[in-house]
Amino acid sequence: MIRMPAIYELRGEPQLSEVLDLAGGLLVSAALRQINVERIEAHQRRVMLSVNLPETNDKELIAKALGDFHVQDGDRVVISPILPYSDKTIYLQGHVFRPGKYPYHDGLQISDLIKSYQDLLPEPADRAEIVRLEPPDYRPTIIEFKLSEVISGDDPIELKAFDTIRILGRYEIDPPKVAIYGEVMRPGKYPLAHNMTVADLVRLAGGFKRSAYQARADVTSYVVQKGEKIRTEHRTVEIAKALAGDTAADFFLKPGDVVSIRQLTGWKEIGASATLNGQVMYPGTYGIEEGEKLSTLLRRAGGFRDDAYPEGAVLERVQVRQLAEKTRAELIQRIEVGGVTSLKGGGGANAGEQAAAMQAMMQQRQHILAVLRSQPASGRLVIKVSPDISQWRNTPVDITMQPGDVLTIPKQPDFILVSGQVYNATAITHIPGKNAEWYLKRAGGPTDLANKKDIYIIRANGSVFGQGSAGSGWWKGNVLSATMHPGDTLVVPEKILMPSSFWKNALTTAQLMSAMAITAGVVASF
Repeated sequence: MIRMPAIYELRGEPQLSEVLDLAGGLLVSAALRQINVERIEAHQRRVMLSVNLPETNDKELIAKALGDFHVQDGDRVVISPILPYSDKTIYLQGHVFRPGKYPYHDGLQISDLIKSYQDLLPEPADRAEIVRLEPPDYRPTIIEFKLSEVISGDDPIELKAFDTIRILGRYEIDPPKVAIYGEVMRPGKYPLAHNMTVADLVRLAGGFKRSAYQARADVTSYVVQKGEKIRTEHRTVEIAKALAGDTAADFFLKPGDVVSIRQLTGWKEIGASATLNGQVMYPGTYGIEEGEKLSTLLRRAGGFRDDAYPEGAVLERVQVRQLAEKTRAELIQRIEVGGVTSLKGGGGANAGEQAAAMQAMMQQRQHILAVLRSQPASGRLVIKVSPDISQWRNTPVDITMQPGDVLTIPKQPDFILVSGQVYNATAITHIPGKNAEWYLKRAGGPTDLANKKDIYIIRANGSVFGQGSAGSGWWKGNVLSATMHPGDTLVVPEKILMPSSFWKNALTTAQLMSAMAITAGVVASF
């Protein structure tokens, strides 16, 4: 605590008082009785010395004592600061207008510092505390008191030196809150003000949205029973009347209450629309009402055109696409995660054959992963409709339309698509009455990599007919003997090289998902 701390060259200033003057003198925060000197005894050791000053405020005596102490070459003089607190000080902190240090005197009470609520910030907590340092080790102890009783004079509390008075805000101690959710402008949690009502909370939340059901609101409260458990209560408030000023319809909120503002029935259906593309009389986007059927929407669009092919209708739905995309992502993850451990086995007559088999399996896995990543999930919902709307109107086939639905009615196709492991994957002109085996032969037949036992047909409407279909028996007597219709796709899947049932199921599903997505795109482009 010196004005110019530094290393000084002595030129005939042996007295400590002269050295202090050379350094600009002491600061007012210097502790005079806490001056230490670190001294080096030449070539021997370091010692610590204290400057003994008299217990007095007499400046002449203090100056004489400083003059009597002689400094030596190499001395390090340290002047410590006075303690940061005084024995005649108390502290006021927290939710008050004028926090800080205050002078202490015997008999000082809290009411001498806080005379009324005007000395406090708005909404103080009733519980406050004193942090008192108890001698001899000055350990802190907490003394709680009620602010209202101190201000009213019912509980005079005498302070001691070093006391710290902490006044807390109402929302610092287990703050009482209420919540409002639903159709208001600013839903969320809010501080519970004194005598706040349900109507007050609705106004605080910005009022109703246009979608709000304003006649009644739901309020959920909790009650603590015997300090052991919570019981929940529900009640209804006529919120429109309460906002209009009817106090009988309104009531006061309690901490933890939850107010729910309901939504008008059918609000989400406002502005809902579905799109009709392709071979209908008046394609376009139509507004739909809740529960509207497919047949009704088609009649509004003028029905089918003469060249329409309703059997190949493609209905894409947002929810179906989301589920399919989730399934696709999970399948990709399963194949990626299961790849390393599942490929470690493998048999073979020798190391060379085993390495070749491993390489082939890895290539198949990578190929299917690439196809899955590049092919977006289809949102197609399988429907079975016919040109005569009256035949299936109001039947289970007549599905309910959903917002965002896109229905594409293609033209009558004149070909059959053969894809997968055939020698010539192509589209073949449709010949009425011909079965799947006939078209398979026209595509060159299956290759050596074909999985002949799991050949399946994807109908133009999106349904799949294969080995596991209802009524099917041996594959050749069912799938390949099935009659093909315009727009159908005959799929010859790739033989799964992986030995485990996990890989067979995963890769077979991946192949089917890819084929379904491609077929939906082809049919919609007719």
